[in-house]
Amino acid sequence: MSDSVKVPAYEAVAAGVRRRILAGELRPGQRLPSEAELIEDFGFSRSTIREAMRTLASENLVYTTRGTTGGTFVAVPDIARITARVEHSVALMAAANAVTVDQLMDVRTLTEVHAAGTAAHLRTEEQLTQMRCSVEEPDATATYEANQEFHMLVLHAAGNPMLELVCAPVFGVLSGRFVSERTGSRFWETSQDDHRRILTAIEEQDSMAAMTQMRRHLDRIGDAYKQMDLLRTLDPEPDAD
Repeated sequence: MSDSVKVPAYEAVAAGVRRRILAGELRPGQRLPSEAELIEDFGFSRSTIREAMRTLASENLVYTTRGTTGGTFVAVPDIARITARVEHSVALMAAANAVTVDQLMDVRTLTEVHAAGTAAHLRTEEQLTQMRCSVEEPDATATYEANQEFHMLVLHAAGNPMLELVCAPVFGVLSGRFVSERTGSRFWETSQDDHRRILTAIEEQDSMAAMTQMRRHLDRIGDAYKQMDLLRTLDPEPDAD
């Protein structure tokens, strides 16, 4: 008996097309070979090819349009969709206690401290305006989403989309699992003050100060998140304010 596991035909087709996409043989926005061509290339039935395309579509690698100019095309990368998929996996790890608050905050520190320093050099006037709008929101209406917006603006100003891709899923998990309704208004007020100090350093193009202020901010909120997580463990159903 062979030790190899025979995969379903549609998975073999999906693997073949996926390999071509990831190798760059099929580029984002490019039309895939027609259904008839794929049948000839892989030697499987129409239903197998269609199931393979559904699999690739579920992975956001391809999309299909109808009409005379329609067909199946290689998807253009979308950071929001990619981070949503990664966030689900990270959230599952957190739910299984396979990742801790400290580990999540390590990711943020490794990426965001560097991003703050880089943003101090690369930021544009438009990006500074967006950051100012974020920190000028009244403290009373500050939320995790507003807090996250400022951090995403700093990451974006660093000019490396991979930083955003790495951090966005972590933000989502911290929001859904560790922060939730356990944060009071004082936490957000202090965070806004931290953000203003980070922004001032970025405005002044002081890379070292921006990095120092970001590290201090992340250390502070990391300690707060650990306390929230402990409270969540002791009291999984907190009382509403």
